[in-house]
Amino acid sequence: MAAQIGARIRELRREKNMSLGQFAKASGLSKGHVSNLENGLAVMSVGTICAAGRALGVPPFLVCMREEDEPFTECFDSLIREEGGDVLRAAERLRELFFGKPSRRGRGPE
Repeated sequence: MAAQIGARIRELRREKNMSLGQFAKASGLSKGHVSNLENGLAVMSVGTICAAGRALGVPPFLVCMREEDEPFTECFDSLIREEGGDVLRAAERLRELFFGKPSRRGRGPE
């Protein structure tokens, strides 16, 4: 699984035209650690996956997507296009589609 996630990080990083150094700086991880992650040689924590998502401008779940999840990825990519490239709004719409309600982020107690 680590090798698949590492390959996905590399793929997303390259799609964003980010060098290893740029990604390392944006994620707060060392270049060596990023290289190990991309090559499946390091164990990833949830925090590492979240840092990678932030650096890449995508929700963490996209970092964990596998080839067999491709139809789901295409759906999310479509939502991102519909939202003019706003990944957070697209994630919100996806949450609404799955759960039928918006997230509670940014709201007071109900």
